[in-house]
Amino acid sequence: MITDEEWKKLKVGDVIWYADQHALKPQNLIIVKITKNSVYCDKKKIDKKSYLLHSNLNNATQAVNFRLKVHIEKIQHQIDENLKQLEQENGK
Repeated sequence: MITDEEWKKLKVGDVIWYADQHALKPQNLIIVKITKNSVYCDKKKIDKKSYLLHSNLNNATQAVNFRLKVHIEKIQHQIDENLKQLEQENGK
């Protein structure tokens, strides 16, 4: 997330990073317009308080990696549950 201090320093032409929830890596966006509460990149309007926006690649990458790790853990859990169910059915 971009802090209030970082927000004050942003200007048109700056690059920010968008850590989309479904992305495998952060997307760099070029600012074309800034308002008090939003930033516009191309035709996309993003709220200032969006947790998906980051001022640097490092923070955006960490956010993406965290979400991927959680997703992988959920998938692994489901695989384990599926295998357990198969073992139970085959053991009857």
